[in-house]
Amino acid sequence: MLKLNNVFLPSSSDRSIRSGKLSFPGLISFSRFKSAVTTFQCSLENSTSIQKSVGKIRERITNGKVEISPSAYDTAWVAMVPEREYSGGGKPCFPECLDWIISNQNPDGSWGLSYPGQPALVKDSLSCTLACLLALRKWNVGHQQLHKGLEFIRANSWAASDNDQLSPIGFAAIFPMMVNYANELHLTLPFNQDLLDSTFRIRHPEIKSEKNPNLGYIAEGLGESFDWKNIISTKQRSNGSLFNSPATTAAALIHGQGNDKCFEYLQSLVQSFESSAVPSIYPLDVYTRLCLVDTLQGLGIDRHFESEIDSILDETYWLWQRKEEDIFADMACCAMAFRLLRIRGFEVSSDELAPYAEQDHISLHTTGLSTILELYRASQIRIYEEETILDAINVWTTTFLKQQLLSKTIPHNKLRKQVEYELKNFHGILDRVGNRRSIDLYDVDGYHIMKSAYRCHTINNEDFLLLSRQDFHICQAQHQKELQQLERWYTDCRLDSLNYGRNVVHVAHFLTCAIFDDARLSDARLSYAKTIVLVTRIDDFFDHYGSREESNKILELVKEWDEIKASVNYGSREVEILFTAVYDTVNELSEKAYAEQGRCVKHLFVGLWVEILTSFTKETDLWIEGDDGTTTLDEYLSITWVSIGCRICILTSMHFLGIKLSEEMVLSQECTSLCVHVSTVDRLLNDLQTFQKEQEERKINSVSILLKAEEARNKEKGAVEEELQAVSKIQKMVEYNRRKLLQMVYQRGTILPRKCKDVFSKTCKIGYYLYSAGDEFTSPQEMMEDMRSLIHQPLS
Repeated sequence: MLKLNNVFLPSSSDRSIRSGKLSFPGLISFSRFKSAVTTFQCSLENSTSIQKSVGKIRERITNGKVEISPSAYDTAWVAMVPEREYSGGGKPCFPECLDWIISNQNPDGSWGLSYPGQPALVKDSLSCTLACLLALRKWNVGHQQLHKGLEFIRANSWAASDNDQLSPIGFAAIFPMMVNYANELHLTLPFNQDLLDSTFRIRHPEIKSEKNPNLGYIAEGLGESFDWKNIISTKQRSNGSLFNSPATTAAALIHGQGNDKCFEYLQSLVQSFESSAVPSIYPLDVYTRLCLVDTLQGLGIDRHFESEIDSILDETYWLWQRKEEDIFADMACCAMAFRLLRIRGFEVSSDELAPYAEQDHISLHTTGLSTILELYRASQIRIYEEETILDAINVWTTTFLKQQLLSKTIPHNKLRKQVEYELKNFHGILDRVGNRRSIDLYDVDGYHIMKSAYRCHTINNEDFLLLSRQDFHICQAQHQKELQQLERWYTDCRLDSLNYGRNVVHVAHFLTCAIFDDARLSDARLSYAKTIVLVTRIDDFFDHYGSREESNKILELVKEWDEIKASVNYGSREVEILFTAVYDTVNELSEKAYAEQGRCVKHLFVGLWVEILTSFTKETDLWIEGDDGTTTLDEYLSITWVSIGCRICILTSMHFLGIKLSEEMVLSQECTSLCVHVSTVDRLLNDLQTFQKEQEERKINSVSILLKAEEARNKEKGAVEEELQAVSKIQKMVEYNRRKLLQMVYQRGTILPRKCKDVFSKTCKIGYYLYSAGDEFTSPQEMMEDMRSLIHQPLS
């Protein structure tokens, strides 16, 4: 993979992805001085603005306050709760909620989130508005507001049956019930009969399902006929609520089935918010903090808040160990906690997700699409073979999400794009490419939708957007500068004068920028990129353009590194250019590594080059001799896991991460095992994409080795069946090694620091990015677009 075999490589003449180099010989010293001054000034300005943004967000995180918009829908249900002393329900128990309704009608007559600019929220506004009208009618107040609300419903009743509208959870059950309640209150609604018939037809199957475990969550849509006593005895939480839902808890009291704990929950809730309006869900602290961590990571700014994130996840793990209902009673919260904790290295069992292993046990009518997506993400963090629960979740969530895309039933455009992106190649999402996409999709006015839509400014706010944009611009400017340095190095090494092979400078630069997120890690990126370029150039020479003698000469020269003299007989111009490029680059990197590590690592770097060049010669021997069926898969992988180039790229760049690495750490069994696993993954992914081409060229490949072995064992099978079985076996080997790799990366208390181990997992992502786990190979257009957006294209 890191030799970039069969990867789209843009032409060096493609101006759309080149940084452009300007040369003014007569003004070199002055222009450099001016550039240095400008860079210094910009650096100071950027540093100050970044620090200011970080400070504001840190304050937002540490104050622990969840900023959530009021829910007109839930506030209306709480407003309908009668005062407890009046069995006849003559007075409202929470008149302040009724006052809020009267004072907070939107100019168009609706209640709920203001939907201009959000045309998909009209159905939500209908639900909120009808609930508020019921509260006003019940207590015979707000006649002017009542009239305006009815006019809104008259003008927008079409949305009730419009499938292109975002539908609040349980809408099909709750909305028709509210229509019935309006009739009981003698409130005439401006609906035509066809619309009413349609809504009641949709309601019937949703409430009929006895397997629906979430039916209690929308119990206000079931009325007096619902078994309220059972739901209170089995589902009431320690805080007194039903499902942390003010509306459902209020409905229990309205129907005379609630208890003191229900009342105390609503009372404390109303008193907790200055406006007296209640949110759609409460409490939301644990889930919001997890979303906050996920959002910071998605935007690529999490490195600024490592201690704050550690505190949040430590607390979450404490709650996880105690099986707190705030986590385990909520599907999305449980799935997100599992994913974030496992990736951070906490011991969390996938058994906790067992209730969601079968689609039949989940009501898709009362479960939001975002929750299904969160389950899908959790299922991808399978690291143990025995985790069949995660496999089962992955199967049904993948199928469901694909069906939603195919049927075009995701009206929320940004959510649809996110689902499509993550389904395509989850393990191949490169960090910075994903960050750019998240910034583009991030919406300060973004909302979540449960039984009503709400905004959480803890997650969606101007501060997050500002910092992510500032950080991205700084990184992008640094990437452009590094591209110029890389191109200058390529020219200085005379690699541009070679008339064969591939110029992979742009792709190598892009891939390294995509996995090293910190602008300060310039040396790590450049060392990784230079190594990719050199490995690819020399591999091309060994495979196609150089003679056997020339290849051996390069290996011989590297082995005699310390004995190289001024006058060397290279034998050919190509050998001179390639060896000199390696020699000068390794010496340069060794000097920089010495300055950072405080010890000489040149012997390690040279040893890595001897190792990979030796593997190239052995690989060439295999191809020259051809596959006579005697080469085993183990023999093949013992050579090619090195020649794929992951080990030399990772171990070289690891010395520039700002972490002191002892020789013991680099040569440890842990480090070697990590190298073997990531290299095996990327080698086999490469083979899956290239085996047919290499078969035609009579080159050996892991798939062809298995095909030969299968032919020898069973000559009755057809070629197609044999090929499918061989491909399936290689795919299983890929998954096995990926899981083993992530087990080691996530494990705490090991020899290598986590920051070093992350380079291995990110290199694994490069393999998936270049060679998708499915049939779809990353297209030239996709890579070109990702390259532009990450390196050249400013944020809009």
